[in-house]
Amino acid sequence: MNSRRKYFNPGGYLTVIIALTPVILWLIAMPLDWDGAQNIFQSLGKLAGLAGMALFAWAVILSARFKIYNRMFHGLDNTYRAHHNIGSIAFILLLLHPLFLTIRYFLISPNSAFEFLKPNLLSPFRALGSIALFGMVLAIIVTLYIKVSYKFFILAQRLLGLILFVGAIHAVFVGGSNLGFRGNGILSLQIYFAVLIAMALIVYVYRSIFHGNFAKFYEYKLDDIRKSGSIYEIVLSPIGDKLNFVPGQYAFIKQDSKGLLGESHPFSMSSSPDESKLKFGIKALGDFTAALEGAEKGTTFKIDGPYGTFSNKVVKNSRQIWIAGGIGVTPFMSMAKSADETQQIDLYYALKTKQDAFYLAELEALDKQKSNFNLITYFEDKDGFLSADIIFEKSKNLEDANFMICGPSAMMKAIKRQLKQKRVKNKNINTEEFNLS
Repeated sequence: MNSRRKYFNPGGYLTVIIALTPVILWLIAMPLDWDGAQNIFQSLGKLAGLAGMALFAWAVILSARFKIYNRMFHGLDNTYRAHHNIGSIAFILLLLHPLFLTIRYFLISPNSAFEFLKPNLLSPFRALGSIALFGMVLAIIVTLYIKVSYKFFILAQRLLGLILFVGAIHAVFVGGSNLGFRGNGILSLQIYFAVLIAMALIVYVYRSIFHGNFAKFYEYKLDDIRKSGSIYEIVLSPIGDKLNFVPGQYAFIKQDSKGLLGESHPFSMSSSPDESKLKFGIKALGDFTAALEGAEKGTTFKIDGPYGTFSNKVVKNSRQIWIAGGIGVTPFMSMAKSADETQQIDLYYALKTKQDAFYLAELEALDKQKSNFNLITYFEDKDGFLSADIIFEKSKNLEDANFMICGPSAMMKAIKRQLKQKRVKNKNINTEEFNLS
């Protein structure tokens, strides 16, 4: 990936346009009234609500795994990161919406503010706004700040989709709304949000109900499960068409049945594209890996992919430093097996103990077979934490090297920060940060 393409992010520009469009349409129809603090806070409350609702709908739209998002955000991992950030900004704006309106009423009198905030069953559409806000707070806390199972995480995400439509009903029918069909309605805003909410509704229904019927899946059957410690490697054989992918990519996999394995989970391929069988490296963390224990040989799995842009095939420089932490070595397994002789590679394999080194034997064999591949193992219990200082001490010719990092989030952030302190350019640092497993 060249640097110009890396920094040009059409998805980011589109996000800004989606957020600003309702603000501009509102300002054209109803210019901001600066006559008194009450009017200012009422206007700010409406603008925050409009921008927040637009971004919330956009976040729901981004929850689908459409291939076009790969091009817009340069990879599905970046799309999900954008989805997360956009949802957080929408959450803040939607919190500001009632806050600004409360301040507006407080400037009239504290009692007016109390009456505004007090639940009122005689005003059901205003109550829907409170319900939507409370539900959003709950779902955001669960998804961002509480460690929950993957299945519960998916349920919380679906709850957020429902909350959007509850909020939309509130926005259309609450008194004084500019999206409603009474005297204050602004036609351009009505059309804009009708299209945006309809798109979000279609995506929500597609993802929640019909995804298994319309998405393109590759069918594979289970040949074998290898397990060592907390690491699994599942080996699958194609039933029909074979999945074509670039080394380093990942896919969503699910068992073709109901139950815990019926949810799609993202995992990196450990096999090379040339192998007849498809292999995934998986760490035992959640419901999916717990349920793998009961999977029988011949079990059918559906594969949705490939996704991701983390690959030695798309980086610019032939001199490459790969840094793997724990199960983060999985995409490097795929890359190491298929690396060509023009690439000079040092792989740093960082683990807590040697007993955690699931792929060590395979990597040592590749180290002996390939003259351009150099394996450096680093064990925390014996050597401490891997750092950029150690990498620069052990590896040479790093002036124009590409650094590829995959592992625990804390490790990746630390190594990336240290590399920047070594004056490594940001465009030469690639990370794989997508992990829901």
